This record gives sequence, C-alpha cells and structure tokens, in this order.
Amino acid sequence: MKNIFKIFISDMKRIFQNVVAVVVIMGLCVIPCLYAWFNILSNWDPYGPSATSNLKVAVVSEDEGVSVAGISVNIGSSVVEALQENKAMGWVFTDTSDEAVDGVYSGEYYAALVIPDDFTEEMISFLGGQIEHPDIIYYENEKKNAIAPKITSKAKTSVQEQVNSSFVSTLAEAMMQVGDAVAGTDVDGGSLADTITQRLNDVSGDLQSYINILNSFASILNSAQSIVATSQVMLPGLDSMVSTGQDTVNSMESLILAGNATTDTVTQMVTYSFDLVENSLNNVSMVVLNDMEKLQKYEDAAGNGLNATISVVPYLEKMFNDSVSSWEGTADDETRMQIQNVRDRLKMIELELNGLAENGTATAEDISTLKSQITTEIENCKTALDALKHAFEYSVKPQLDSTMNAMQNSMIATTSILNGINADFGDVEKVLSKYEDTLANGSADLYESLEMAQELFNKLTQIITDFTTLRQDEQYKQFMEILETDPQQLGNFISSPVNLDTVGIYEIENYGSAMAPFYTILALWVGALILVAIIHVKVEPEEGITDIKPYQAYFGRYILFFLVGQVQTLITVLGDLFYVRIQCHNPFLFWVAAAVSSFVFTLFIYSLTVAFGNVGEALAIVVMVIQVAGAGGTFPIETLPQVYQSLYKYLPFPYGMNAMRETIGGIYQMNYWIYVGKLAIYLVISLVIGLLVAIPFRKLNHIIEKSKENTEIMI
Repeated sequence: MKNIFKIFISDMKRIFQNVVAVVVIMGLCVIPCLYAWFNILSNWDPYGPSATSNLKVAVVSEDEGVSVAGISVNIGSSVVEALQENKAMGWVFTDTSDEAVDGVYSGEYYAALVIPDDFTEEMISFLGGQIEHPDIIYYENEKKNAIAPKITSKAKTSVQEQVNSSFVSTLAEAMMQVGDAVAGTDVDGGSLADTITQRLNDVSGDLQSYINILNSFASILNSAQSIVATSQVMLPGLDSMVSTGQDTVNSMESLILAGNATTDTVTQMVTYSFDLVENSLNNVSMVVLNDMEKLQKYEDAAGNGLNATISVVPYLEKMFNDSVSSWEGTADDETRMQIQNVRDRLKMIELELNGLAENGTATAEDISTLKSQITTEIENCKTALDALKHAFEYSVKPQLDSTMNAMQNSMIATTSILNGINADFGDVEKVLSKYEDTLANGSADLYESLEMAQELFNKLTQIITDFTTLRQDEQYKQFMEILETDPQQLGNFISSPVNLDTVGIYEIENYGSAMAPFYTILALWVGALILVAIIHVKVEPEEGITDIKPYQAYFGRYILFFLVGQVQTLITVLGDLFYVRIQCHNPFLFWVAAAVSSFVFTLFIYSLTVAFGNVGEALAIVVMVIQVAGAGGTFPIETLPQVYQSLYKYLPFPYGMNAMRETIGGIYQMNYWIYVGKLAIYLVISLVIGLLVAIPFRKLNHIIEKSKENTEIMI
C-alpha cells in the first residue's frame, strides 16, 4: 500500500517540477470539456425554426386555377399564401420555375418546390369522372450537405399537408356554399325552407282566390243569362220607362235646388243657436256672481236670480241638442266628441247650480268654493262650445254644401243621359240575342277551367302537407343543421378534423440539452483516451521505491489518471450547467453520473493499455467508435442495424448516458441508480483486465515495444 502512494507522490513531484508537464496536464483537463461544449452548442436547436429558417427553399406556383360553381379556386396560390406565414423554412418565392431550379443546381437553395400550371385543374379532375393525381415537382440538392436534405424534407411534407388541407377545405367550402342554397336565408331573413312553405301557401291562397273568382264568374254567367232573357222580355216597355224617368229626374232636380237653399238656412240656424247658448252662459255666470254676494250676506236664503237661472239651463241643453241633431250622425268622430263634451259641461253646470241652491246654510268658505267651481265650469263649457262652433263652420258645413252640390250635379248628369237615350231598342234586342249564344258557349269552358283549378288546388294542398311532414322529420332537421354551418368554418374542420393534443413526458427544452449526455460521455471517454496517449502507464524503477509489485504499479499510477479524469469531469459538468446552460433537474446527480462514468472510462482504458500496451490503446479507440455508432447516442437503438442492437447492451456508454438523461428529463423511480449500478460493473471488468489478463501479455508487450524501437520511427 505504501508503494502505491509512493508511486503517486513521485508522479506528482515530477509533474510539478516540470513546467511543460504542468501545462500538458492542464491541457489534458481542459480538452474534453471543449469537445463536449462545442458539440452541444452546435446541436443546440438544429431542427427548430430559428435554425431551419436559415435553409433557403425556393417556391414557385404557376397554377392558373379554375372556377367551380362560380367560385374561383387556385390551390397553388393558397399554398403560397400559407407558406408566406410559415417560418419553418427560409422560403424564397421566385417568379419562374427556371429561376428556382437553377438556384438548386448552383447551391443557392437547398431545395425547390414547383407547382405546375394545371395543378388545381387536376386536383378537381374527379368532378369530371376522370381522377388524376396532380404532381408537385420537388428538386433537392443532396450534394451540398448530408443532413440538410433530411431537414428540408420537412418542407416537402409541409407543402403536401398544406395542399391537402387547402384542397379539402376549398372543396368543403364550395359544397357548403351550394348547400346554402337549400339551408340559407332569403332576403327577408327567413330560411329557404320557411320561404318555400310560405310561397306554397301563398300559391295555394292565390289558387283558392282564383277558384272563388271562377265560381263568381259562373254565378255571374248564370245571372247574365237570366238578365238577357229578362231584358228581351222587358225591351218593349223600356220606351215608356225612359220617358217617365226623364220627368221624374226633372222633378228631383227641382227639389234638390230647393233643398240647397234649405241647407243654407239650417246652417245659419245652427250658428245662431250656438251664439244664443254662449250668451245665455254669460248671463248665468253673472247671475251666479251676483247671488253669491247675497249668499255671503244672507246665509239663510238664496237669490231669486239663481233660481231663475237654474230653470233656464235645461232649455239651453234642449236648444243645443236641437241644433246638432240634424247633422251629428254624419259628423266625424272628433266632432261628435266635441258635441258630447258640450253636453257634459251643460249637465255639470246644471248639477252644480242645483247643489248651490240647496246649500243655503253654507259657510262663506263653502260658497266661495262653489262660486269658483261654477264659474270655471261655465268657462270650460264656453271653450268647448267655441271649439264645436269652429268645427261646424270649417268641417261640417262645407261637407253639407258639398253633398247638396254633388246631388244636384248627379241629377243634372242623369237628366242629360236620359235625354240622350234613343227610345228605339230594336238593335239592342238583336245584340242581346247574339250575347245569349256567346254566354252559352263560354259556360262550358268556364266550368272546365274551374274543374282544372280545383284539381290543381288539391294537388298543391297535398304537396304542402308532405313538405310540412318532411320538415318535422328528425333526420331532415339534422341535415339542415349541417347545411346551416358556416362554410368556411366547416371547410377548415374537414381539412383538419383532428387536433393532436401533445402531452409532454419528461420534456426537454432543446435539442442541445437532449444531446448533452451523449457528448459529455463521449468527451469523458476522449479525455481518458488522451491520458493514456500522453502519460505512460508503465512505472519505471525509481530510487526509494523498491520491490514494486504489478498491482502496486497498477494502482499507484492509476491514481493520477483518476484525479485528472475527475478534474476533466468537474470542468465539463460545470461548463454544461453554467456556461452552455443545459436543462438539468438535478445537477448534483448529473455530476455523480459523470464522475462515475469518468472513473469507469479511465480505469477501463488504463487497464486495456496496461494489459495490451499500444494495442490496448487501439482497442479503446475501436470500442469508442463502436459506441459512437451503436450506443443509441444520436439515433434510437431500434433504428440501427441488428449487430448494434445486439452489442450496445454490453457497452458502457448507454448506462452513463441514460443516468444523465434521468437528471435532465426527469427521474423515474430507481432508474438512475440502476444505470449507475450497471455502469459500475465495468469497474470489476477493468480490474480483471488490468490485474489478471495483463499477466500473460507482459512478455508479448515487451517484444512489441522492442520491435517498435527497432523501427526508429514509432514511439
């Protein structure tokens, strides 16, 4: 045990006594972390929009579009508009396809998408019965970069999805707009189904009216036939009737002229009556005022003038009623209301005067109140009477005059007509005879039309009944609800009916953090590999250290490897966490996983070198290459060839990476410690190689060393 520490102390002295050795050791500590950091940063987010948007992909649409059901459809333009809002790629929209393709050949663009001129036409070719699959031409430059085509293939997929979405959305929208013709609204705001029902009912009503008119015509026709027959009988006596009618009309005309004068007299009398009633009301008002003064002085008696006034009011009412009775019935509603208002006022005056006469013992205050009420009512009555008088003068009287003038004009016109009639009705009799034949012929056609109209009415009634029954059907209602959906909204739904709701499990912020375990593990392996390339594993005899056994030399020199490996690990882990700033839920366990990994890697590579010399170093490189390709650090192990799927479980990389992934994404139960435990198994394997397997190879290694020296070109 002493020799082990003596070897380690001797190594440290030699290092610190040599400046070059110190610099080399420092370089050995730093190189692995640089390897890890640069690789993590370079892969920080290569598939995110911030990175892929720098990859230029040309897009050009030569689509000419078509018209479907009056709707202009150009799917190529729709795709271009959608891609203009898409930031997943560095879309470059060129004017011509030649420009886009030339850019791919020259390396200016990684890829190009060309939409041909008949793209939309072929998309809707199924409407003509011949289905053609339209093509989008995709040009890809695979020479420029190996990974770029894999990334730009997202552009191809994105455009294809956009085309499918635009096509389905446009087709569904067009179909729904046609469906609006069935389920939409008319100009009055009602649904078309309601409008159809209303129109059918209107037609039914019109047809019923037509049938009623035909029935009336039939009745008129029958009546006309009867009138014609009667007229033929009456024609011989018409001559005398005309003469008699002329005399009668002349007599009536004289009476109308006389009545006209009478009307003027009546209107004058009405006006005079209104004036008389108004004057009488003034007298009543004066009497009331005078007798009130007496009542205030002699509370036990009423004035004689008041009693006389009370007896006058009924005569005023009768005079008013007589003056309006002759024309009240023909007056308009407003005038009749005014007449009734005057009647009510006169009646109220009469009641209040009677109340005043019966109140001989009233107090002065009561008398004053009655006085105010009666005089106010008289003034109201006079106002109503003036309004009625005005209405009579400007409304009723002109109507009476107009009526009498119209009657007089009618009589004059009638006289003129009768005086102009020729008393010879022989020609009329001949015409009536021909008309009778015409009525007989038309009667058959009329009844035939009536029968057809009735049949049409019955059929229309049945259609209305059937349509009403259909509208009540549940399937019809569901169908109409679908058609009434907004076309654009339904089109968007059909083009993408399912939303993918992603629930992240152990989410990692970026690709760099996800790749950090692989590049950190790889950096620690590279660090261990550089150690055996720079520092000798063989312990040379040294003064003060005697009788060194192989295991003492093994552990004594390994302490230096272990410490340098742990310094490499600490710098790399701190840089990952605080410089690169990877996502990490548990930094301490992340460091523990890295420290155990470094311990395993340094011991394993050290043991290989101790056991096999330079061949051991080569074996360490081979193991590293195998692990880089087949340990599942970049691609899922399931996607690799079967040989890697069989080997990876025996390699240390997967267990170190999986332990770190637990600390970055999230720890599941005991997985972290299981991975660390499996990784520690390689410590036992390393010890077996370094202490046991190395024994039979020592002589072989010595021979190999001598042979290398003899070449004088190999170290």
